[in-house]
Amino acid sequence: MRALVTGAAGLIGGHLVRALLGGGHDVRALVRTAGRSFVPDGVPVVVADLLDATADLDAACGGCDVVFHAAAHFAYGGISSAVLRDTAVVGTERVLRACARAGVGRVVVTSSSVVFGYSRDGSEIVECAGLADGAGAGESPYVGAKISQHRCALELGELLGLDVRMACPTMTLGPSGVRLGPSNGLIVAYLMDPLRCTYPGGCNLVSVRDVALGHVLIAERGVAGGSYLLGSANMTWREVHIAIAELAGVAAPRLELTHSLAYLAATVDEIRATLAHRVALSTREQAEMVGRCYWYSHAKAAGIGYSPMPARDALVETISWLAASPHVTREARINMRLADEVYRFRARGIVG
Repeated sequence: MRALVTGAAGLIGGHLVRALLGGGHDVRALVRTAGRSFVPDGVPVVVADLLDATADLDAACGGCDVVFHAAAHFAYGGISSAVLRDTAVVGTERVLRACARAGVGRVVVTSSSVVFGYSRDGSEIVECAGLADGAGAGESPYVGAKISQHRCALELGELLGLDVRMACPTMTLGPSGVRLGPSNGLIVAYLMDPLRCTYPGGCNLVSVRDVALGHVLIAERGVAGGSYLLGSANMTWREVHIAIAELAGVAAPRLELTHSLAYLAATVDEIRATLAHRVALSTREQAEMVGRCYWYSHAKAAGIGYSPMPARDALVETISWLAASPHVTREARINMRLADEVYRFRARGIVG
């Protein structure tokens, strides 16, 4: 397989490049700015901004059997709605049109599980539930942009006669070479929280390694126009925070915040982040999601061979990486006592 990966410097894109290399495929990486960052040595790199009309995307796509479009902004706050939407929709449109002109056989677009909405009663959501109404469900600008991207990709693919398939990962954890991101940030936020707060509701956690392999399976075994949820375990926020506490050796959750208190705490963190010139670990947009269950079934993906590791293993790897990263302050690190599971993982010598 000759493949192009857009967003190759990001969390999912970077691991996707590695998964393709591990499978013996010929890989080309597209990044927005110069600097190899998370792209492995020896991989050809194309520098192009998808929102720059002069970018030569035709040349980047030329000769490829598959294009994996993983370039996106994943942010709950700090990026304008217009930029989120343009990156998701306009960027995707330009990639798909370039693929059509270059005669690319298949395109796998990285969407998100959140495009299918959430439940209040803890029921699992499946792909056939259809896309959520981003405008009418009080969703964040990020979620609205991903819903628009998902819809645009499938409609434009049909119009252009392209084989477009959608990968929809849940909350994806793992080592990253660029930025923390909201998924890994949820771990750091708990480690940095002196009150050890948790919340009602929950999410689905998955390893980025499994998400990357899931993308490859979708390209190889999926069907045109298909959407595939790529997740692992559905967990309440209390279960997530207890697991983080056990693995990092910090106190278990002491206080469950209501929606209003979570919103207030996020407001305070945003103010502190602004004053400290850092990215907020929790935002008001995320606080609006408190109490919801973002729980999904990956049964459809399992039908094409997808078999993710337990979510706890994803937490082990991510906490092992974070504990040695600049994302965790020295003060927080002093209070951590990593579990034997983390040290056993390190002894195996697995690197991102």
